[in-house]
Amino acid sequence: MIRRDFIKSSAMAAGTLVTPFPLLEGEEDKIKLAILGTGWWGTDMILEHALISNQYEIVALCDVNEVALENAAEKVVAAGQKKPKLFSSYQEMYELSGLTAVAIATPTHWHALHFIDACKKGLDVFLEKPISYDIREGQAMLSAHQKAKNVVLVDFPRMMVDTRHKVKAIIESGEIGKVRQIQANINSQESTLVEKEIPSTFDFEVFCGPAPRKKFLCNPNGDKPNWRGQHDFSRGIMTDWGIHYIHDIRNIMGLGVPTSVSAIGGTVKNFSSDNPDHLDVRFDFDGLPVYWSHKSWGYTSPMPDNNIGIYYYGEKGTLFAGDLGWEIYPGDGGNKQSVGSIVFNPEAPGNEEIYSKMMVDMFLELANGIRKKSNQGITNRLENAKNTTETVIFGDMAFRVKSNLIINRSDMIIENNSKAQALLKRDYRSPYQHPFV
Repeated sequence: MIRRDFIKSSAMAAGTLVTPFPLLEGEEDKIKLAILGTGWWGTDMILEHALISNQYEIVALCDVNEVALENAAEKVVAAGQKKPKLFSSYQEMYELSGLTAVAIATPTHWHALHFIDACKKGLDVFLEKPISYDIREGQAMLSAHQKAKNVVLVDFPRMMVDTRHKVKAIIESGEIGKVRQIQANINSQESTLVEKEIPSTFDFEVFCGPAPRKKFLCNPNGDKPNWRGQHDFSRGIMTDWGIHYIHDIRNIMGLGVPTSVSAIGGTVKNFSSDNPDHLDVRFDFDGLPVYWSHKSWGYTSPMPDNNIGIYYYGEKGTLFAGDLGWEIYPGDGGNKQSVGSIVFNPEAPGNEEIYSKMMVDMFLELANGIRKKSNQGITNRLENAKNTTETVIFGDMAFRVKSNLIINRSDMIIENNSKAQALLKRDYRSPYQHPFV
């Protein structure tokens, strides 16, 4: 099943949640939120769950797609709020009087400029992952955040469920022994892309922004760009979806940024995408090897329940963690231990509500931080998300230059490869200027 289908079904179930949300006296008590990017994720997930949290008044929407913009506005009105102001220019939207916060749900190549300008305006931010397209953008973003002292939450919903805490406790208890190796994998079919005529209601020039102007590629049955398959807009499955599992690993094991990274992969089927349809990456975290693997052309592993998740290989046994459960395979041949479900299936009875609650809990946490003017209670803070973003970017860079990369973490330079070093900061298309100085 393609990600869009099962994630969208999760959003549809959000209205059935039974979690009690704080009741506010009126719209004047709600946080004035704008949403920048009203595509399927920005509308079906971010907009819907911000509304369900009952903490926000959606006062503005911005997108280069007029059709998507109107669709999102209709959902705001259907939820009982007045129609938000609509913008095609995010700079104009940021000038809106009374605006408090913005949710940035644009393609990866736009994150840095959208975020830094929000910081300059003193706006609090809900930010999509990965936080940046290149390493130097992330450094500039952190600098802008530290200067603005604004509240920032990055969209890692799996951090809001207790699976991570319980897996961490098991590992720290020594039940599976010392962890010697970790592997995260996603094996899931991805759509092919076809070039289509740009609709008159879509400003593709602005969409491309600081990235090169590329072909307008869509799913065969769609009319909106599937930018995740174009490397100049997105670095592929590992940085878009797999980043969630790399983030889990980093936080469970207390890891920073890798000291070296190597990769091998390529394309054997989906040549419509710029990104590899199979990829294996080895991250070395001070002697702990963490592996990433994906196959996007329909491969099913011998253990299909484990197609999506993380293996923690310990001296006494192996633990496999999914989003909502885990299994332990003892090294002494004892019986398998199972808690919850390791199968990635958001549509299963009861799962839709859990996935939706993850999203809502992030918006409740963000609202609390904004009201307290503090990042102290934010689970997914920018500094931590930056380290995960850097990790997956280095993985993509190692694949691109076909070389093992030695990383100097103090100033984020590549010590052994000048070609990779040049990729730390991409060239922006005129008239856009890269924010890193």
